[in-house]
Amino acid sequence: MNTFRFTIYSLVAAIMIMLSGCAQTDITQEMRMAVQATKQKQYAEAAKHAEICLNYDNTLTDAVILYNYCTFLSDTRENVRRQAIYNLAKLTRISPESYPAWLFYGWVLVENKQYTDAIEPLEKALELIPKNAPSLPSLRLLLGICYVNNNLQTKALGILQPLQAKQPYQTWPELYNCLGILAIQRQSYDTAVAFFKCGLNFDPRNDVLLQNLAVTHDLYRNDPASAKKEYIACLIQKNAAGDMDSCRKIQNRLRRISKK
Repeated sequence: MNTFRFTIYSLVAAIMIMLSGCAQTDITQEMRMAVQATKQKQYAEAAKHAEICLNYDNTLTDAVILYNYCTFLSDTRENVRRQAIYNLAKLTRISPESYPAWLFYGWVLVENKQYTDAIEPLEKALELIPKNAPSLPSLRLLLGICYVNNNLQTKALGILQPLQAKQPYQTWPELYNCLGILAIQRQSYDTAVAFFKCGLNFDPRNDVLLQNLAVTHDLYRNDPASAKKEYIACLIQKNAAGDMDSCRKIQNRLRRISKK
């Protein structure tokens, strides 16, 4: 969920406002450098600066969030990523009224594909979050993704459908991908195709949308010609991204379709 990653900037901007009144100017500067590194997607560097703040005061909620967020994104070691999840879970117990704590704990579970576990913290974040918070759009979409992945169709419809008529959601490819998957779950395959195509209008090279569109034509609509077209478009994007495993799977499927 690339969309959600950009909401960290608004959250950390608020953190900087709070810290600007703090006598500890060194901490303020370290957080400022952490923010700048995060904006540049230098997550390991950002984590180092946030860790310096924690070494001074390990109760700084915002530094805990930033450190574990960036550590999870920058470190591929499973034990380190598990520790980041644990730390964010612990923070929700220490600061149960902090919506960012619940939000980022839910986010890290989604990133780890623990969609069922993520529902409770994200619902808690939705209860606590101010209505004008910059993270609200991504929170709603994250929760919708969890509902879709758990086949909670009524809840998914309730949170996702209204977003089509609202900014900033109207141009988010992820929204239309969720709605397309939800349509498949409801066996509305033509509607799913329409949603995936709508998302591609905003991001024509989105390999997730291209693959889901190809699979819908292939497995649900019995339209091999359209499936081949979308698989090939997806293959181009997967190859450009260096995802050779997905490329091999798509090529194998194209060969099987061609034999029909």
